[in-house]
Amino acid sequence: MAKLERVLRMSGVYHRKKGVSEEEFHRFSRYHAVVCAKIHEKHGLLKYQIVRDVFLSCLCSFFSPMMRTGQQLFQCPSFRSEHMTPYEVNTHDLEIEYYFKDVATLLAISNDEEFKRLHGESEPSVDHDTAKVTITWIDIYVENEKMVKINLEGESLYAPVADLAKVEKSEKSVGKIYEK
Repeated sequence: MAKLERVLRMSGVYHRKKGVSEEEFHRFSRYHAVVCAKIHEKHGLLKYQIVRDVFLSCLCSFFSPMMRTGQQLFQCPSFRSEHMTPYEVNTHDLEIEYYFKDVATLLAISNDEEFKRLHGESEPSVDHDTAKVTITWIDIYVENEKMVKINLEGESLYAPVADLAKVEKSEKSVGKIYEK
């Protein structure tokens, strides 16, 4: 059987700067996403997507005018208890997900001059000081409503964690995008 290829995922969560409306932030992020998509395609990114906080925005419109953001809603103890969620909800305005096969792809993007310029354009809208990223690999077990990557004995077809956790080192560093 062919060896399954590991897919890496980098996810970043972002907040808009104070004074930037949801509408302004949404408009900017749509423009920014289209321009970034061209750069990501050029460097061979497998997938690039934005996860939006639409559900929370819609839900908030049903609550009092004092509760305008998803952050405020999920910090509300009555909402958390009514919906039986014991978890602290990670609230943000936007999440960006990047899927790639190797670190070299990510480094090529971060060192792309047009990509660096675009990040400069985001400065008035995005609060980069509160941004957080995670880098993980993806194990897919259900896709298009079907179980996948599971053998006939009911075992995962993925390699052992020791193999999956190996991330090749690079001679290049991530490009310095934000100047302080």
